[in-house]
Amino acid sequence: MEKIFPSVKDNMDKLNSDYQDCSDFLLRECIVGGRNCIVCVLDGMINSLQLSQMIMSPLLNYKFETDEPDDLFKTIKLRVVNSLEMSEAETFDDVYFYLSSGFAAVFIDGVSKCLVMGIQGFEKRKMGEPTNEADIKGAKECFTETLNDNKATLHRRIKSPKLKMKQFKIGSDVKTSVVVCYIESVADMRLVADVENRVLSAPVDDLCDYGELAAFLESGVKSLFTAVGNTERPDTLCSKLNEGRVAVLVDGSPYAVYVPYLFTDSFSTVDDYNNRPFYATFNRLLKYFSFVISVILPGFYVAVGTYHQELLPSSLMYTIAAAETSTPFSLMQEAVMVLILYEIMREAGLRLPKTIGHAVSIIGALVIGDAVVNAGLVGAPMLVVVAVTAIASYVIYPLYESISVLRILFILLGGFTGIYGVILGVCTLCVNITAIDPYGVPYSSPISPLNKKSMVDIFYRADWKKLLKRNIRVQNLRGADLNHD
Repeated sequence: MEKIFPSVKDNMDKLNSDYQDCSDFLLRECIVGGRNCIVCVLDGMINSLQLSQMIMSPLLNYKFETDEPDDLFKTIKLRVVNSLEMSEAETFDDVYFYLSSGFAAVFIDGVSKCLVMGIQGFEKRKMGEPTNEADIKGAKECFTETLNDNKATLHRRIKSPKLKMKQFKIGSDVKTSVVVCYIESVADMRLVADVENRVLSAPVDDLCDYGELAAFLESGVKSLFTAVGNTERPDTLCSKLNEGRVAVLVDGSPYAVYVPYLFTDSFSTVDDYNNRPFYATFNRLLKYFSFVISVILPGFYVAVGTYHQELLPSSLMYTIAAAETSTPFSLMQEAVMVLILYEIMREAGLRLPKTIGHAVSIIGALVIGDAVVNAGLVGAPMLVVVAVTAIASYVIYPLYESISVLRILFILLGGFTGIYGVILGVCTLCVNITAIDPYGVPYSSPISPLNKKSMVDIFYRADWKKLLKRNIRVQNLRGADLNHD
């Protein structure tokens, strides 16, 4: 990294050279305390009124008692400029990072460092309602793309100095601010150190969103399930921090990631804790049942319809047989074809503009679905099975990516090996879930290893008197070993 020159002229030549053809780079020369000085900013990133009132006017109007470079620099820092967010930069890389973050840089002739002051004034999106984690009774706010706003939102909810936020710069070419968040008295410091090491050692050149960094926070076990959670809701993240998790915020991303992420986290929502216990328990069981249906039902239907028809009631067996004899494909081929067609329509509806996306969904559901059945390409029972499976998978949307791949695998198992292959697939799936050990905490905890005190908020939701007695910190779960590599 190139150091700042003592000469203002050399610094000005360097800045003008690096920011050549950058129309938003602004540089102002002036005389401060009898010495040459330059002030530079990026237009659109700063508040012009603050630049004038807090920096330029004090610099030009203050009566300095010395022209010694170091004394002049110290006087400007301590007495002249009016900015709470102030720092010193000794390299040009640091200067460029600060300029791109809405800071003004002041160079004094004879000083081999510069003073940077925060006067941010760039446009940003206001906090709105969550789009992907909607609820009925919870808070109606979500994270934005501005890192400082996200940090302020967390501090507003957790009013304690024990909420720690360590900021780092990630990326070799383009520097991106990343913040590691945790509650000092709650999180295990071994977990915090592990996350910080992974963040700092991530070999990324240009970190634009949280997804690239999340890949380096994953556990080492190969699995379809992720060990890194993400959320757009500040209330959800605060609850995870209170459980001893460690979160990472990325500048420019409206999502926060946190670790460790457990399998049971996918089945709980904010509304579970705002509803009555009996209704929250019903919803919780519904989610687990939907997971089983969305993963196993298509493969089970293919296996039974192909190899084990005797397991079906006679009337249902005749109905399925009549529907399938009129189609040119096997049950396995039908299931794979319909699921792929469904994924195509879902992706098209997701990527297209909203108005057109709704039209694609209607055409896909009504026109194409009815046409393939009438044309004899797909049996009506298969279409019903796939539709039920698709709807069930949306009940537990955090696991949608895993479910999409798993149900195809179960269809292939059922089509080639029958119900025995489906049973083998279920056993393999359970083994894989229990084998994941993110950051030394079992992914299947507290189900396996069994932690009875924490089970009051897994398959059912107990009343708050019992919930307050549970041990919710991840490092205290049975089987947790944070020294695990």
